[in-house]
Amino acid sequence: MSDFPETDVLLDGAVRAARAAGDHALRNRDRRNEVEETFAHDVKLTLDLEAQEQAFGVIHERFPNDAVLGEEGRMDYDRSRPCWIVDPIDGTVNFAHGMPLWCSSVAVEIQGRVVAGCVYLPEMKECYTATIDRPAECNGRRIRPSSVPALEEALILTGLSKHVVDGSPAFDVFKALSLRARKVRIMGAAAVDICHVACGRAEGYVETGIYLWDIAAAGLIARQAGARTEVLQELGDFKMRYLCTNGILHEDLRRIMEESIP
Repeated sequence: MSDFPETDVLLDGAVRAARAAGDHALRNRDRRNEVEETFAHDVKLTLDLEAQEQAFGVIHERFPNDAVLGEEGRMDYDRSRPCWIVDPIDGTVNFAHGMPLWCSSVAVEIQGRVVAGCVYLPEMKECYTATIDRPAECNGRRIRPSSVPALEEALILTGLSKHVVDGSPAFDVFKALSLRARKVRIMGAAAVDICHVACGRAEGYVETGIYLWDIAAAGLIARQAGARTEVLQELGDFKMRYLCTNGILHEDLRRIMEESIP
């Protein structure tokens, strides 16, 4: 790490980039119906693209030689130099419908390891941060996962891919979780969900198909808060099966995932 900027410098860049993306979307939320592309269960907004460019602008101004990997079509992922991983609006459908559970997520990876990250929720006025050498915080206050000891008492968060079809593992996992946990919720923004595990609002987050830009910053935040994260399976093209828990319930939730997926 000696040849790269200090982690506090990288974190400051991540915070500035995430705030630039999130605040741009928030200022322009009356344009949330400007659609670039629609899918069966998802949508890409003009503001997704604009917010990503806002984040990239901050990154390129301060770190002009670094690589960037963004959800919205700019990918020059390169592990030989620092790479900034950006999801400009995680929870786009929530945002498009006027729901406040969405965020902007920015992480920086060096030599294959995420070393700093920020998840910024503009409408909730929450900014989650962490580096590999400092604890996770929300708005400057340290956060920790819950100590709930049993699935029967747990709130578990999950999601369904826009490519989900009948017979998808996501449905089997959801059913199995529903039979074991106190409640299962689909909130619609992976990075927000993982931060909710990090700060003790939920006990676990499971996903049968999620992308690197959804979990890069939030995963670091969760780990530095004391939660446990695990990539259960690499699916290619930055996609994976993923698990984040308060640590106590990790083996139980992994077992459910393994038993539910052929």
